[in-house]
Amino acid sequence: MENDHKLFQNAISNFTFDLACRGAIRHLCDLGYDAAAIRQRLDLPLPLAKITEELQLYRSEKDDAAGGAPQYEYIRETDAYGKTSFRRVPKK
Repeated sequence: MENDHKLFQNAISNFTFDLACRGAIRHLCDLGYDAAAIRQRLDLPLPLAKITEELQLYRSEKDDAAGGAPQYEYIRETDAYGKTSFRRVPKK
């Protein structure tokens, strides 16, 4: 019974964290903020260790996702007549 209570508390904690700030932390990470700057930007008081842990998890997920797939970027080109087109090229 005690184990069920701990599992439920853990699930509620994860759900609340996800709803309250996981997306914000990941978005600010993509914008280039470090853990201390993210902590200042959040409305919810959160320990720096929790933010750092989430950043490490997010970066490892991004590295795993990008590991096998090649990265591309789109280049905008305009011809002599003013027609605009986009070309996908591998990132270097």
